[in-house]
Amino acid sequence: MAAQRVAKLPPLAVGGSDMSPRAMKGYEGLTGPSYQLVSTGSKYSLPSPGVLQPYVDTRSGALDAWPAHAAGQTTSSTALVPHGSTSVKSYSRKPLVKEEDTGKGVPKPKFLDQLENFLKKELRALGCPDSGPSELRLQAHREVFEYLIEDFKTYKPLLSSIKNEYETMLAHLRQQIRDLEPLKSMLVTVSEQCDQKILKIREQEKQEMVDLRRENTGLYRKIMGMSEQQQNLQAQVNKLREELSEQYLRYRDECDARKLLVSDINDLRYQAEDLQKAASAGSVGDPQDDPIMMRVALKQARVDLKKMSEELIRMKADYGDVVPRRDFEMLEAKHNALLETEGVLRDQFSKLQQEHDTLLEVHKQVLQQRDEFYTQQETLRRSATPRPDWDKCGDVVDGGAERWAELTKETTSDQKMDALLQELQTMKDAASDKDIPEFFEGRGFKPDVPAYLRYEGQVRNRKLAKRDLAIVIKDVWREKAAHDAGKAKPTKLENYLLMYLEKRFNLEPLVAEWGYNIHDACTRFHQSENSINLFFSILKGETDEGIYHQQIDLLSRLLSHFAQKDVSLGTQGMIPKEEFSAGIAEFFPLKEPESIQVLVQAAEDELDTQGGPIPFKLLFTEDDEGRTGPFINRLRDQTKSEREAYVDDIQAALGDVSDVVVEDVRKAFLTADPEIDQPEIDMFLGRAFGVDKDKLEKAKSTHTTKVLQRLRTGNIHRVGKKP
Repeated sequence: MAAQRVAKLPPLAVGGSDMSPRAMKGYEGLTGPSYQLVSTGSKYSLPSPGVLQPYVDTRSGALDAWPAHAAGQTTSSTALVPHGSTSVKSYSRKPLVKEEDTGKGVPKPKFLDQLENFLKKELRALGCPDSGPSELRLQAHREVFEYLIEDFKTYKPLLSSIKNEYETMLAHLRQQIRDLEPLKSMLVTVSEQCDQKILKIREQEKQEMVDLRRENTGLYRKIMGMSEQQQNLQAQVNKLREELSEQYLRYRDECDARKLLVSDINDLRYQAEDLQKAASAGSVGDPQDDPIMMRVALKQARVDLKKMSEELIRMKADYGDVVPRRDFEMLEAKHNALLETEGVLRDQFSKLQQEHDTLLEVHKQVLQQRDEFYTQQETLRRSATPRPDWDKCGDVVDGGAERWAELTKETTSDQKMDALLQELQTMKDAASDKDIPEFFEGRGFKPDVPAYLRYEGQVRNRKLAKRDLAIVIKDVWREKAAHDAGKAKPTKLENYLLMYLEKRFNLEPLVAEWGYNIHDACTRFHQSENSINLFFSILKGETDEGIYHQQIDLLSRLLSHFAQKDVSLGTQGMIPKEEFSAGIAEFFPLKEPESIQVLVQAAEDELDTQGGPIPFKLLFTEDDEGRTGPFINRLRDQTKSEREAYVDDIQAALGDVSDVVVEDVRKAFLTADPEIDQPEIDMFLGRAFGVDKDKLEKAKSTHTTKVLQRLRTGNIHRVGKKP
């Protein structure tokens, strides 16, 4: 009955918009001035809760008189009734509950409460986060908003339009995000490319910065030296000024004293003359000898003398630099004669220069012919000189004539003699090896045993010869270089030797057998061969492996340097002795002239050139056992001596201290080698303290003897000239 009564009322005007009774459900603005609640005096019951369930109640006209349903006692039923006539223009509203019941804690409208409960239930069921953006939370709120739109019929178009605008904008923003995703990927790619370009540019500028820093240091030292020299010169100038001032004072005093003395002498002389003239005038009576006239004449003579002196001084000042015309004409004639002579000499010089250029061309052609004749002479000398019958040695060495022919293929007489001596030494060693046991005893698997020697049981002794050991060592180095290519840190030689043997021999007994035999052969031959000694020292961990790679790199760069010099000179592999010496000096700017002369002499002795052109490529060859000539041996000895001298300078800079830290050794490096740069110091310090250069800050104090020993066996070298 109440529902039908309310449904017949006209729409209510609230704030200028229509609002149906259905839309008043849950509305909290019923206290506005446009409504008046009038008690009807009749009571009617509210619909049951099941009828007003959210999203189910579709009946129109039911008014939820909130908060009367939860206020407890009601004073009277209220309803909206018109005033005066049937046409409702204004409404008055009276509360359905007491004012004291509408304080704090008043519950929400049923519809709002049910919507909030439904939203909480949905969010809990979907497992949505409590805050933050989420698609599931948006979907749950979207459903609640849909139900709200469906329930408010009058505002449905406006709310739907609002919802559509929001959905359209969300779709547009999602599309923009999808469109910007490729741009984001492209931006990341471009950023990586730019970073790579920046790194390349920095790497290119790194060497230039090092050179500029080194040049800056040199200029700074030069400026300091010039400043000291300037200060010394200024001190000398100040001292000379003081001496000149003193000398001038003495001279002025002496000059003044002399003038006074001369004046006194003149006065005395004048007085004497006056007395003499007065005496003679009194006796003779000559009017010309009148003292007064003589005094006036003397005064006038002095005035004239002063004028003449001033005139003479002025003439000297004006014409002191003037040459007499006779001297000028004589000098001019001499100058013209010299000009003519110079023109003749210039013509003669031009002709002589042309003749000189012609002679240089002829000299160059003669040098070419001389080199060709020298090569032919060497060939003829080798073929014409009686040669020993080297084939007879095949009957003595092991393997017979075939092995001897293989050993001496394309070798000189000197190399054949070395091969014969080596074979005789091998035979001697084999004869002395009869007392060597036939088996080695395995050392077990203790941690202090090298990896390639960890084995238990007996191992056969192969009694490797020096040549076989040298071949194995060359193969190990070659395989290790390929294995370590591209790696930041090379594999330790002890561990790689085990990997090499396991790769060559799959069986563990053979791996142990070759490991023990290589170790035994290195022990027997390391004192007689530099290459074996270096390999064995690196294998035992006593020497840094970088020394071997530094030697190989040094020889490679030196050969390239000579090849470039050969191309620039056009000598076709035969560099003259002077150019060869100059090339060594250019490549080793820190070497002393005596050391360069030793290398040149070793090259001449090795190739037997006797002052002639040097075929430099033959100096960088080795035999099948890895042995090199005197030139490379001298070069290696000098490198080792220079490293020892460098470490001695560092030791002298450290002083008599027992323990050192990183900063102490850094200062010693800068004292012994002021031109060294920071990366080189960090690498050398890492070697000295046995840590990576990135962990130098964590390096502990170490005994000085241990630090110096590591430097002596490490790959260190002087960067700049010795101070």
